[in-house]
Amino acid sequence: MPTCKKCGKRGLFLKIESDTGLCLSCNEEFAEEGKILTGKVMEAKSKAASSKDPDEISVACKALEGYGNELIALNKAYDVEPSQALLDLIEAHKKIREDLGK
Repeated sequence: MPTCKKCGKRGLFLKIESDTGLCLSCNEEFAEEGKILTGKVMEAKSKAASSKDPDEISVACKALEGYGNELIALNKAYDVEPSQALLDLIEAHKKIREDLGK
């Protein structure tokens, strides 16, 4: 019987998203919250890539790490595995910030 990984709803006719294992309402909530955080991650990534000032790069990298970790926490709250691309992005920007000595 299909069961949502987040809310625990179950039923013979319950529609579960195959990629997340969530019911439609939980999947929609997850997508909305994830979209906001993903936008913030991408904005910080863009700032880090376009800036020439090491301090601004460091601040953008730190912001990206923070938003990325929030996104990972959201994934865990919905019992969804975070993507390897997100984990790699956070790690790369953490290394950039460490290389800057900030």
